[in-house]
Amino acid sequence: MKNFYLAVPLALMMSGCVDNPPALQVFNAYIPDESCAVNQSGAASGGGNLDLSTSQRYLAGFAVRSGFTLSEVEVNGSPVSGEGDATAVYVTHIELTYENQGEGPSLESEVYPTHFAVPSSATSNSLLVIDLLGASATQALVTQVGPGSVASYNIRIRLIGKTVTGSEVESNEIAYPVTVYNSGFSCPAGYMLEFNGPCGGPGGQDGYPPTCEEIPT
Repeated sequence: MKNFYLAVPLALMMSGCVDNPPALQVFNAYIPDESCAVNQSGAASGGGNLDLSTSQRYLAGFAVRSGFTLSEVEVNGSPVSGEGDATAVYVTHIELTYENQGEGPSLESEVYPTHFAVPSSATSNSLLVIDLLGASATQALVTQVGPGSVASYNIRIRLIGKTVTGSEVESNEIAYPVTVYNSGFSCPAGYMLEFNGPCGGPGGQDGYPPTCEEIPT
């Protein structure tokens, strides 16, 4: 399994009919631990929450698989193997769309660049850990969701990329609900937020509550 830097199904929409799944398939979300590791044999996540007073990113790991199959080439009846993966998918961008589920600021769709490869004919899923809050969304939430406020969104995620030959590839689109709030949490004088959250960030996401630790002298 390759780690790049729902089980419980998410709302998953395939482009095209079921008999023709997309070349790049995204499914199942998991919450990474403090070291950014993900246990895909554990329970998948059907949604999450984030305390903006302590953390301004929402990290989730998604299982990713290529639908391409690498065809074997034979010369004089013998298979020939070459360098690299001729049918790998190279993901170049992550597309995020935010659907407001009630009160809270409207967030514009965002596309931000990324670079990783998904091998063809993978025997196990690759794993992509991404931040579901783009730069513009984060700025809007931090400035408009004040202490005591709550906002909920259905975040739609799609991966965009290319094959080795330059053909454009898009994944299916999945929807993942996230509720953000501002608890007003802060540490007392002489203390700082402990970095005990997903991927070494501060707490405040899902099952990682914010805690404080004494500032080292």
